Amino acid sequence: LGNGLLINEGASWKQQRKQLQPVFHAKRIEAYFETMIQYTNRMLEGWHDGKALCIHQSMTELTMQIVSKTLYDADVNEGADTIGAAIEYINGIGGRQIRWRFMPPHWMPFPALIKVRAAIKQLDTLLMGIIEERRTSDDDTGDLLSMLLLAQDDEGVCMTDRQVRDEVVTLFIAGHETTSNALTWAWVLLAQHPAVEAKLHAELDAVLGGAPPTMADLKRLPYLDMVLKEAMRLYPPAWSLNTRQPTEDIVVGGSTIPKGSLIFIVPYISHRDPRYFDQPEAFIPERWTPEFEKALPRYAYFPFGGGPRVCIGNSFALMEARLIVATIAGRYRLALAPDAHIEIDPVVTLRPRGSVPMNLRLRTPMPQPTTGVL
Repeated sequence: LGNGLLINEGASWKQQRKQLQPVFHAKRIEAYFETMIQYTNRMLEGWHDGKALCIHQSMTELTMQIVSKTLYDADVNEGADTIGAAIEYINGIGGRQIRWRFMPPHWMPFPALIKVRAAIKQLDTLLMGIIEERRTSDDDTGDLLSMLLLAQDDEGVCMTDRQVRDEVVTLFIAGHETTSNALTWAWVLLAQHPAVEAKLHAELDAVLGGAPPTMADLKRLPYLDMVLKEAMRLYPPAWSLNTRQPTEDIVVGGSTIPKGSLIFIVPYISHRDPRYFDQPEAFIPERWTPEFEKALPRYAYFPFGGGPRVCIGNSFALMEARLIVATIAGRYRLALAPDAHIEIDPVVTLRPRGSVPMNLRLRTPMPQPTTGVL
């Protein structure tokens, strides 16, 4: 990740965040609507009734394609697949390192670390080439990379090539890994709760009538929002957030936490607190009424973190997840394969362990009743 927004801290991070904020302006995010729909429909061209697939793999590939296009215009840059593969490999090794008893320095001659260093070198060569080409051409292709290259601090100074590289890698991982996990868990929960799935299908049929969703349609799909909020409550993609350090001794719940201690904040646990969530282990999208949300204490629910370091791309992720679910569920039911065994894999993000086999069931949207006038 280098020193991207996720890793940096202090005054340097504040300046970084300020530079990046315009990149995620609402109008800019909405401009990627068509890209999200286009790539989802392109995926569905290869789907058919009865097809068996691993839904986690499908969602990972889809979100990677979307973030590649929106981040650095992958359709016009050679090596886009290689960049994605290199980042996926590095990310996978990082997840496995969490389970190791110690974190070895990257220079040690372990086979896995040798491959990581090679992947990072390959990644840097490709990305630096793209950045240099963009600097030379000075073209704004409408992607996030163009915005990063144009971003300036208060003194009018642009990012260095290395800063841009670090942000691209950070946004690539954050922009597809978490969303693909959120989508996967949503499909698993819908398959396990047919009544919820039927209610979602009914809403999609009433609003969309079998047509692709538009930006205006998203405001008319409240139950879809409830489903995604509840899925991220039970399976928050960022299940354990970056550590915090108190600047002075504090007392929490009767326990003293000394100044400088490392504090892990774990939404996976907080989201299951029975003080705030009735039947906390149950999947109940209906709980997410406006009244319920208003009554929730701050940070009882925080799938995107909170405070100054709240996820900068949360609007992008939510729009993407809503569009993908609306598009797919408008045409298919996703049923878990009889031999499916679903377990969590809490590494860097909350992935499913192994494959998530599902079978596609083509469905016909129910026609809406029409009213006549005498």
